[in-house]
Amino acid sequence: MNKNYKKIAALLVVSGTLFSTNVWAIGGDGTLGENKTSRQADIQQKKDDRTSEKNDNICEKISERAEAFGQKMAEEENRFQARSQERLANWTTKKTEKETALSSNRATWDTNRDAQFKALKERAQTEEQKKAVTDFEVKVRAAIETRRTAMDSAIKTFQTGVEAAIKTRNGQVDQLLTNAKAARQKLLDTAKADCAAGKDAKTVMATFRAGMQANREKAQSDKQNITRVNTQVEALITTRKTAMDKALTDFKATMEKARVELKKAFPVEK
Repeated sequence: MNKNYKKIAALLVVSGTLFSTNVWAIGGDGTLGENKTSRQADIQQKKDDRTSEKNDNICEKISERAEAFGQKMAEEENRFQARSQERLANWTTKKTEKETALSSNRATWDTNRDAQFKALKERAQTEEQKKAVTDFEVKVRAAIETRRTAMDSAIKTFQTGVEAAIKTRNGQVDQLLTNAKAARQKLLDTAKADCAAGKDAKTVMATFRAGMQANREKAQSDKQNITRVNTQVEALITTRKTAMDKALTDFKATMEKARVELKKAFPVEK
């Protein structure tokens, strides 16, 4: 019996020790579940913090990209404005130079022609010859005025067409840049709103990138439809040449007829 008692006592000691150890491990009041929940909450909080920080970084990158794109658009607009002003300035300068040269040449031609009419009048001896010279002068001056009017009209049509083509192209490019800027701003505003709403940052970034790529492709496509100034100028040059050639042909025919009439009053001496 003493042996059994000792065994039971030893078993109680061991059991008591284990029970005491478990009690201390639990905290004596069942707090093990609370500690585990707290740790899980801490882990989740850290995970949420990392996700939030990652989202903030991605959203910040979106803003940085949008800012860089905006700066690029501003630089492109400035370059376009500079090219537009330079193109118009060069065209205006060239037009003025040609108008000045034409006016100078016409003044010289008029002076030489007056001298020729004077020489003809000095040759006229009879009344018939004097009348023939006067008639010739009237016909020549009228023919010259008709030719100049036709050529001035052709030149004016050409100049107006070129200026309109340049302005049309400038307006189209300006509208293209405005549309691209508005589309970029819309993408940025949407991305910022999605970030503020807590949407998945990777999805927001992917959507932003896809939108930017689509905008670039659309801008490239729209650019192909912009008026080609050189093409229009070539067509205007052809139209001007046709009008001037007709004016010159008509002038030559009138002059030839006038010379034939004049020669009748000045028979060739044999």
